[in-house]
Amino acid sequence: MKRIVRTKPRRRGMALLYSLMASFAVATMVTGMFSMAFSSKDITDVKVRGGQARYLAEGAVEIAKNAVQSAIANWQTPTSGAANINGQAIQYTVTATGLNTIRTDPAGIQTLVTGYALEATVTQNGHTYTAHRLVNAEATPVFQFAVFYTNDLEINPGPNMMLGGRVHSNKNMYLNCGGTLACNTNYVRAVGSIFRNRKDQPNLSEGTVKIRNWVQNPFSGTEPTSWTNMNSIAQMSSLGISTTSGYDANFNTNYDMNGDGDFDDAGDWLKWSLGALSLWAPPPSYTTAYGNTVMDSAHGVTEAETPYIGSIKMFEPVAGGNYAWDPVSASYQPVAAGTGSHNKGYYHSQAGLSIITNATNSSWKAYDKNGNDVTTAVAATGAVTLGSIYDARQAGSSSTKVKVTKIDVAKLNTSGYFPSNGLVYAASYGAGTGTSAKGVQLVNGSFLSNKLTVVTENSVYIQGDYNTSNKKGAAVIADAVNLLSNAWNGSKTSSSGLPTASNTTYNVAMISGNQDTVTNVSYNGGLENLPRFHENWTDKNCTIKGSFVNTWLSQYATGQWVYGSNKYTAPNRVWSYDTAFNTVANLPPYTPMAVTMVDAAVW
Repeated sequence: MKRIVRTKPRRRGMALLYSLMASFAVATMVTGMFSMAFSSKDITDVKVRGGQARYLAEGAVEIAKNAVQSAIANWQTPTSGAANINGQAIQYTVTATGLNTIRTDPAGIQTLVTGYALEATVTQNGHTYTAHRLVNAEATPVFQFAVFYTNDLEINPGPNMMLGGRVHSNKNMYLNCGGTLACNTNYVRAVGSIFRNRKDQPNLSEGTVKIRNWVQNPFSGTEPTSWTNMNSIAQMSSLGISTTSGYDANFNTNYDMNGDGDFDDAGDWLKWSLGALSLWAPPPSYTTAYGNTVMDSAHGVTEAETPYIGSIKMFEPVAGGNYAWDPVSASYQPVAAGTGSHNKGYYHSQAGLSIITNATNSSWKAYDKNGNDVTTAVAATGAVTLGSIYDARQAGSSSTKVKVTKIDVAKLNTSGYFPSNGLVYAASYGAGTGTSAKGVQLVNGSFLSNKLTVVTENSVYIQGDYNTSNKKGAAVIADAVNLLSNAWNGSKTSSSGLPTASNTTYNVAMISGNQDTVTNVSYNGGLENLPRFHENWTDKNCTIKGSFVNTWLSQYATGQWVYGSNKYTAPNRVWSYDTAFNTVANLPPYTPMAVTMVDAAVW
């Protein structure tokens, strides 16, 4: 009888069993995975909803931080407000912490440090989150530098020049002189490089440039005075050393005169990155010494944040503004809020007294800080008149004069309209280039009844001694700053020749536009001509105590720098930083600040 073998069915049964068991296991796993997925989704939803609240709150605090920075830069008190994030208005609070101090760095620059607590609470989909932050607003007055340039700084005077106070450029610095340039300071810094030649003619490295040896306080008369030259090409050559531009940032190899392998013998020169530190270092006699006088990018100098400069424009385009152009009066006139195309520029909007002249220079109007028309009252004092000045630089080959609004400061002092906040804004409609630049002329300004800042989008012409009697904090901010001596009588024309200047003193900080220097093409006149001249100043002293700031190119006063002929001849420049500005309370009204924000704590 044939034997029947049943092995395969048994195997099939076992396979079915295993299959069922596997299916059950998979089903169990799938069920678990779905369960886990649903659980994770719930957790994720919770996190997302909670995260949204957190991110919105933290975003609102960040916006609050920026608002505080902007407010301080605009001389306003930071306040609580609302942040708009993705169409959602989120309230935030700003509370002063009570921290209000002045920090002085090793170079003597003062920074106003103010503390604020920021907070924002957001409830989103049932979840609430509160973001907290402590911040310190740090504001440094730009007028605490003798010289502050955001672009290349060129100093190339013909006659001797003494320059006192901190000198800073956010780009390169070029030092050269026809005679002797003496920098009486312990701070000469460039974010770029310092060169001992002209920018417009790099092969020219002339005269003597000497920088005071480091002292703790260069403003003190009790400190010793000695100098070290920053050698020119010729001065280095006389020592047997060939250079491309003298002893400067291009001197990047150590010079070992006797070849003994070290660089501390007589006649040895360290490369610039080391040598500059050595030459102008604090001497061992100082038990407390900070920093070095001459430093640039080779020494890690970082950019000094560009100071906030409020707009000098009379009006600026703004969507939904409060002013619109009126063709009948040829001026901007107020309209219903939010329906116009322009708003007043920053300084114009803040001025305690505004003087606005029409395009033809035939009439002007005056407004107080509340926008009230006070023209008749101001006119009665004689403090404002209209006139013209022959500006040969702007005129070029033309004989046309620049139209000016003349402000008699002596009469303004007693007019009852001297601005209580110390800010005068004056400008003319119809400004253009050339002789259409328009200007503001300040006369009889030797005495100021209080601190005063004058701002214009046009040129400003300061005539005669300014702020010399019982000196106050004073500044001018303009498209270009022009200086006229005590001898100026307005008789200069295109054919009169140069009038002779007389010794004149100006105690004033200035922010002025300038032109760009183009290598091997044109020179912008350098720092020595940042304030512009119009007379024969030969052998006469132009004394300035204040601060020299250049942060923009002139928009209207675009005439190129030209020397001699009927333009001008240079004075003896006796220029220095006004040490009174070391005390913040003595600064001119509305001194621009470099404002940065530092997080102190976040939770």
